[in-house]
Amino acid sequence: MNASPSITSASFGPSVLDRVSGPGQRLASAQNQFAGVLNRAREKAPESSESAARDAAEQLVAITLVQPLLAQLRETNNAAPPFAPTPAEKQFASLQDARVAQDIVRGSRFPLVDQLARSMLKHLNPGAPSAPTSHGGRHDPDTASAGAS
Repeated sequence: MNASPSITSASFGPSVLDRVSGPGQRLASAQNQFAGVLNRAREKAPESSESAARDAAEQLVAITLVQPLLAQLRETNNAAPPFAPTPAEKQFASLQDARVAQDIVRGSRFPLVDQLARSMLKHLNPGAPSAPTSHGGRHDPDTASAGAS
């Protein structure tokens, strides 16, 4: 006797099985899900130019400054075999370096990020006044030189 029940077209009807297993239906379902994701992204409030510039500056600093430093530190690992990185760790090291670099830059509030964000905003809107920064009351060479002129 067969202990597991079998699913046949008679138990659900031909239309249910055709919809579940048809490649066209799976494609349509995937397209609908993708369209839903796009709609949610469009409905999301647009970012301000200041936050977009800050995000771009953070990504630039993370990719060009911090991530190469982390990669170089990882390459200098001369641990003994039981403590040496495994092939899997070596394979995913660059992904981990990228994530850690982004976390470091976002969490530490680099003055370089603030300067890059101001520079991006200045090039985006040349006539607009300088955007406020989030670095506290530190000296800003751009505004100091502009006031001296």
